[in-house]
Amino acid sequence: MAGLPRILLTGAVFVAMLVLAIKRPRGLPEAVWTTAGAVLVLGLGLVTPAAAIDAVTAGRGALLFLAALLALSALIEKSGFFEWAAIHAARRAKGDGRALYRNVFVLGALITAALSLDTTAVILTPLVLAFVQRLRLPARPYVFACAFVANNASLFLPVSNLTNLLFASTFHFSFLHFAARLLVPQLVALVVNYAVFRRLFASELPARFDASLLPDPDSVVPHRGYFRAAAAVLALVLAGYFIAPFAHVEPYVIGGAGALVLLVIGVATGRVRAALAKEISWGVFPFVIGLFIVVRAALDAGLRQLSEAGFARVSPPPPLDVIVPSLVTTFASNLINNLPAALLARGTLEQGHASEPAIYGALLGSNLGPNITIVGSLATLLVLASAKKKGVDLGARDLLRIGGITTPLVLLAAGLTLSATFLVVR
Repeated sequence: MAGLPRILLTGAVFVAMLVLAIKRPRGLPEAVWTTAGAVLVLGLGLVTPAAAIDAVTAGRGALLFLAALLALSALIEKSGFFEWAAIHAARRAKGDGRALYRNVFVLGALITAALSLDTTAVILTPLVLAFVQRLRLPARPYVFACAFVANNASLFLPVSNLTNLLFASTFHFSFLHFAARLLVPQLVALVVNYAVFRRLFASELPARFDASLLPDPDSVVPHRGYFRAAAAVLALVLAGYFIAPFAHVEPYVIGGAGALVLLVIGVATGRVRAALAKEISWGVFPFVIGLFIVVRAALDAGLRQLSEAGFARVSPPPPLDVIVPSLVTTFASNLINNLPAALLARGTLEQGHASEPAIYGALLGSNLGPNITIVGSLATLLVLASAKKKGVDLGARDLLRIGGITTPLVLLAAGLTLSATFLVVR
């Protein structure tokens, strides 16, 4: 099959897969629908088995690192580290309601950068909501803080987001180069996000709260030795990410080694048992692999040629060489979710031999952009789901209003900053 029929059929499979993965009819997980999409494009001959294997193999480094990161996050959680950090952040506010909001924002940013946006969405959000409700504070500002910081703080390091890993691997950006290029835009994005939220939620953030309602941080640490080991391993792994490029070691080796060390210590101290394996979200792997294959089918159907022609004819000057790709991936992310949007962008940028500013600009949009619609980011869906379990139900309209105000400002500020870094250092 070739030509227009192939394009239309591939597009229909792609759209149906995304709609079903987001809607999850009958409560079936997202991975069921992306896997079904992959089987369908293979069965219909829209992608060859060799091309499907190539698509998965190209992302093997990102997948291996994701496995290491999921295991490491789960092992650290068993130490009580996240709850301990959340209580410390609250106590350091010393009863100041606005300082508490700032501290939660900073804590979320640090956890996202070090252990990925999913850790913030799945682990930190329920902890924050628990102590916010314990302090009898309005939860809405904190839910939005968790949702936005999960995405907006995921720009800095390759490990912070699967999209970063995929881009860094495809375009051969070293860990150090990636972090150096995006450090300042990341800080600008967070400062603008926080400033806008302080204004939007000014009436909902009380001046004072009763800090005596907070527990002692040490009370949530079940085993002091394992807790110290978890903190030490986390610090060493983060340092290892920056040192690894000089030794030509892949980041997943560092993350995997850290997880293995912590696993051995956890078993020895009795804090980790075999049941922990059931708590890790292994379903993310068939979900991502299915996306890899369907996106490859879309590229082979015609997007590849379209991208080559587009990048050959269009070469906007700074800062548009950053801004335009960021707007495109922002639009696509809010329409079809940021992971498939990033996969499509990665394929088109690679085939079109795009410039480095365009590549980083596209990454900017897939990280900072998907905060407008409820389907924009899986992290957003996870945060809102966690909030709903705690009795805080925020809808798509509320997200659209807050995101519609915040996201353009964050994206523009970060985009201009990123463009300026290319003027200073090519």
